[in-house]
Amino acid sequence: MKNIIEIMKEFGIEVPEDKQKDFEKKVLEHYKTVSDYDVQTKKLEAAEGKVKTLTDSLDKFKDVDVEKLNGDIDKLRKKLEDKDKELADQLAERDFMDAVKESIHAAKGKDAAKIIKLLDIETLKASKNQKDDIAAAVKAMAEDDVTRGMFQTGEPEKKGTADVIGGISGGSGDNMDAQMRAVMGLPPADTKGE
Repeated sequence: MKNIIEIMKEFGIEVPEDKQKDFEKKVLEHYKTVSDYDVQTKKLEAAEGKVKTLTDSLDKFKDVDVEKLNGDIDKLRKKLEDKDKELADQLAERDFMDAVKESIHAAKGKDAAKIIKLLDIETLKASKNQKDDIAAAVKAMAEDDVTRGMFQTGEPEKKGTADVIGGISGGSGDNMDAQMRAVMGLPPADTKGE
């Protein structure tokens, strides 16, 4: 890039040496070089390109009904809240029923499904202290004369035991031979095998 003073000399214009620095300063303040102009032009073209891209993007939404869109968003939020509540209710129901079954098991209930049918489930669900109230309700059933039979008391009945060789002892007192034949899959002794 040629110095402005040299360019002026080519055209027969000379600036006194003591004024050259001030002259260059004034020229640089008010005029730009071609390379500076090109840089600014490229920046302007890039900015115009961004504006066109944004305008094209916004044109896609020019026919959108914002009120309808907001209404749709509100409906979707409501559906999501309803699903969240439904899931929370399902989890609470599962946890409640697990607590009921745990209390029935702890009280040695024989048939949990039948015992559950006799409990006042809605009252227990509304309870502030569910776990303790469920345990108390199950205990009351285990102690009640009418429902006591639904719970095991004491040791469970022994059906009989087998030794290492396969012998059977205990049980109902039936014939030992008949028990051995039954275990081995043989017909009873008083009938003929085929």
